[in-house]
Amino acid sequence: MENQEKKINTDSLFYLIGAFFGALTGGYCAESFWGVVGGLVIGLFIAMFFLNALVKRRSEEEPA
Repeated sequence: MENQEKKINTDSLFYLIGAFFGALTGGYCAESFWGVVGGLVIGLFIAMFFLNALVKRRSEEEPA
C-alpha cells in the first residue's frame, strides 16, 4: 500500500473558533443574550474574512 497524504479540511474549525470566541466576547461585553448572538455573528464574519483573505492566500503561495 502506498502512503497517501490525506488532506484535512480545517475550514469548519476556523468557523467554530470564531463563533465561540465571538459569542464569548459579545456576552461578556453586553451581558445579555443578544450580546451573545451579536458576538456570534460578528465572530463568524471575522472567521470568514480570516479564512478567505489570509489562510487561502497563504496556502496558494506554498508550492505543492
